[in-house]
Formats: sequence, structure tokens, C-alpha cells
Amino acid sequence: MSPRVEIDLDAGPDAADDAVAVMHRAFAEYARTGLPSGAMTETAESLRGEIAGGVRIGLLRVDGRAVASVKHHPAGDGTLYFGRLGVVPEERGRGHAAALVRALRTHAHTSGLAGLSCLVREDEEGNIAVYQGLGMAVAGRGERRSRTGALIRVVEMRDDEAVAD
Repeated sequence: MSPRVEIDLDAGPDAADDAVAVMHRAFAEYARTGLPSGAMTETAESLRGEIAGGVRIGLLRVDGRAVASVKHHPAGDGTLYFGRLGVVPEERGRGHAAALVRALRTHAHTSGLAGLSCLVREDEEGNIAVYQGLGMAVAGRGERRSRTGALIRVVEMRDDEAVAD
């Protein structure tokens, strides 16, 4: 029997504990790079505060277990910005990130937004390639200061015009 996969793009404050647990597991590997992820500073309480301010939390569950999460909100440029998309290590390579991106794009379009945007660490070539394969393109490069204080080189990605239309 195949696993039951459910996506809830507006999981709400009651899902903050699950979302933070996924984030911490998904982003823990960055501590080894010397540039730890700001995801590690997130708590269920801080996430509930962001939700109260308009950020939405998406969760992907497999047989009821949260294995992937994402934060998202409408951006000032008319896109749906997403961040902190993470999949727990043992569930990677199963299409969960792609499923979340596709669900976010559908949500963006049904909400009248032009498509998706996100920032990705410049050295995460695999993640950049995944997003490119899902119709996003590199739109810019820069640096961003993480919640941990680390200065991280990032690429801005946006839906390719052909996908956004």
C-alpha cells in the first residue's frame, strides 16, 4: 500500500510544534558548514508570532507524520514568497519539496499572484537545480544576514515568465 501524502498550506498555529521540529531536522546540516541556518533559532512560539503577523506554514505529512515544511506569504512584488522549505533527511528524494512547490504555485495563481519567489543559498546547487526544474529561474544574486548573524551568499529565484502566465 502506498503512503498517504497530505499537504496543508495553511496549517495554522496548532502545527507550529510540528513545523519547527521538521525545520530543525531539515536544516541541522548547515551547522557543519560554519554558516548555521537561522531555522535553528526558530521556536514554536516565534513561529506562532509570525503566523499572527501573516506568514503561513505549510506542512507535508506522510501517513500523518510531518516530514516537510515551508513558510510563505504574499510579497510586495506580487509573488508568493516562500522560505524555510525543508524535508527531513530520511524523506529526501521522494518528491516532497517538488510537491510543496507545485502546491504553492497553484495557491499563488488562485490567489491572483504572479507566481513564486524565494532565496536560496548560492552554494546549494542541488536546491537551485530542483527549483529550476520546477520552472523557476535565477533572477539575482546577493548576500543576506541570517538570524544567526552569518552573512550568506544567496540567489533570488522567481517563476520563469512562461510558468507564471
